[in-house]
Amino acid sequence: MFIIVSPNDKVVYQLYTNINKKEITFYHELIAFSSLDLVDISENKTNNMYLKSVDMFKEYIVHSFITSGKMRFILLHEGKNDDSIKYFFQEVYEYYCKALLNPFIDKESVIFSKTFDAKVQNSLKKNLN
Repeated sequence: MFIIVSPNDKVVYQLYTNINKKEITFYHELIAFSSLDLVDISENKTNNMYLKSVDMFKEYIVHSFITSGKMRFILLHEGKNDDSIKYFFQEVYEYYCKALLNPFIDKESVIFSKTFDAKVQNSLKKNLN
């Protein structure tokens, strides 16, 4: 599961990854959203944008990335290579910055762009599968 959360804890983008549609539950969302407090704590301890692993629950690991505008990228997965996750976050950050160049998009508004969604999914497949 990959989500982008605003500084006001509003979900801007959400993508379910590597999860069977029948298995999508609030369980995955609970793990991802409960890690937001740990992301905020980790953010204050470092100047890096990529915070690496911030939380772990059973077989799931939560990685995080903070943009310069304090948007939080959260990735919930079952163990992947740190380098590929970092590259995934960097690519998505580039796509996100390009999406914000649209004058009709507010930083707090939900991203409905099919182009953005396709790019994120391609990056996910390329880096994390």
